[in-house]
Amino acid sequence: MPKIAGVATKKNARGEVTHVIINLKQHGKAFNPILKEMGVIEKTQFEKEWEEAISIEDAFKPVYALIEKQWP
Repeated sequence: MPKIAGVATKKNARGEVTHVIINLKQHGKAFNPILKEMGVIEKTQFEKEWEEAISIEDAFKPVYALIEKQWP
């Protein structure tokens, strides 16, 4: 098997590959979506809050209403 930078394998006593170690700094762009889908990597607190956040349009509705009220 050819060597790939950022990917290493570990073998057991019988010489069978038991672990694959992937450097996510090098290959994270390709593997992070798969790992998140599998549940291996949890979402960050920022990602959780971002999903629950209101949209820009909803945030500005009160501002636009106040402007319309003050300056018709």
